[in-house]
Amino acid sequence: MASGRDDGTGGAKAVARFYHDRIRRFGVQDPRCLGLTRASQRARFRALCELGDFDRKRVLDAGCGLGDLLPFLLERGVRPFYCGLDLCPEMIAHCRKRFRTRPDLACHFEVGSVLDHQPPGPYDYVVASGLFGCFTPGATLEIESALAQMFSWCGSGLAVNFLSRRCARQEPGRLYVDPSEILQAALRITPRVRMRHDYLPNDFTLYLYPPQPEGTNDQRQR
Repeated sequence: MASGRDDGTGGAKAVARFYHDRIRRFGVQDPRCLGLTRASQRARFRALCELGDFDRKRVLDAGCGLGDLLPFLLERGVRPFYCGLDLCPEMIAHCRKRFRTRPDLACHFEVGSVLDHQPPGPYDYVVASGLFGCFTPGATLEIESALAQMFSWCGSGLAVNFLSRRCARQEPGRLYVDPSEILQAALRITPRVRMRHDYLPNDFTLYLYPPQPEGTNDQRQR
């Protein structure tokens, strides 16, 4: 899902309308309503999980869509304190219904935009899969501010994936960005950044970590 703020450009409304139309076409339980295949979704999730160890950690899934990251983690024995955030009310309603029979899980879901979200407290990790996947006018201008906002919430790290402008074929209605430009934006936020551009032909993931205190080894929390 995408991050839009309705700031006069109608960005948030356009994003919500895009996914509402896909839900009408494919149904809320089909990953194609997110513009994904199951295989590509899981490849993105595997890349996001390289950020760190989410087990028993406070994790925000920004643009959570159908909430598929949570069962992906549970399959691997990872049980986070999970919050799912998404612009699309239909998807959040689906998530709440999907997990309401699991009182053993520490999870909740909220409708909202990344740029307007008010977290109740800090998260350990923030992840975003497909958050910037929908093209709207001015969408690229919001990326750096959204990254900075999400990074300010996390104590251990942020991982975000994007559709890459370097891919051979682009689909209409999707937002493709230049990896080098997004990398530079991330480096303006923190000096500890890495990138993966090898797990899918049309996708890349950025990992942002807080600056390492002087005199400590540069080892990521795992």
